[in-house]
Amino acid sequence: MISMGNQAGISRATELLSLENSSLCVRGSSQLLLEIPVLRICSGERLVVTGPSGSGKSLLLSMITGRWAAQLEHSGTRTIGCERIGYIPQRGQDALHPLMPLGRQLRKASGRSAQAVADILASVGLDDPQLLQRRPAELSGGQAQRAAVALAALSAAPLILADEPTSALDQASRDKILGLLDKVVSAEQAMVVVTHDPEVAEALATRRIRLDSGKLREELAPARQAVPA
Repeated sequence: MISMGNQAGISRATELLSLENSSLCVRGSSQLLLEIPVLRICSGERLVVTGPSGSGKSLLLSMITGRWAAQLEHSGTRTIGCERIGYIPQRGQDALHPLMPLGRQLRKASGRSAQAVADILASVGLDDPQLLQRRPAELSGGQAQRAAVALAALSAAPLILADEPTSALDQASRDKILGLLDKVVSAEQAMVVVTHDPEVAEALATRRIRLDSGKLREELAPARQAVPA
C-alpha cells in the first residue's frame, strides 16, 4: 500500500480522488499496462510522479481523469470527490483553441468576466493588453504555457493535472512556470505533476511517487510540507 506521505499535513484535507486495485490493460488482453494498488489524492497536496519514458505516467493521468483510449479497459475502483479536473499539457498551445484570440477563449472556456481573465493573466506575467487579441500561434512557447496555467487557474478545479509542463521550455522559462504553479494553485487545490525533471520534483512536491513498467515501485520522501488546507 502506498502511504499517505505527510499525514499530519493533510489529515484535515478533503479526499479528491482514490484508486484501489485499479488497472488498465488492452481490451481483450490480460497484459497490464498500469497497476495501482492504492493511491489517494487530497486537497493541498502537490504530488509529483516520476519514472522513465513508457513507465505509465501518462496512463496514470488518464486513470485519474477517467478518460482513456477506447482500446483500453479499466478494472478496479476509481472514486472521484470533485466535479472538475484542470489540465496543463506539455505544450501550452495544446490547451488553447488555435483560431480564437486568447482573451475571448479564456472568457468562454471559464465563464469568467473579462476583468477576472485580465487579472489572472497579469498574475502569470501576461499583462500586455495586446496579448488578449493574439491567437495561440502568435504566442511564444513560454507565453502559451503561462496561458495554459492561467486557464487551469480560472477553472477553479479542485484538482489540477500537469503533464510535463516545463519540458518544452528553457531553464529560465521553466523556473518561471514553476513559480507560477506554486503561486496560482491555491491551498484548497491539489496538483499532480508528471515530470522527468528532478528539479521540478524538488521545487513542487509534498509527495513523490515513481512508476516503472506500469507499477508503483516506491514513494520518495516528500520535499516539502503539504499546503495547509
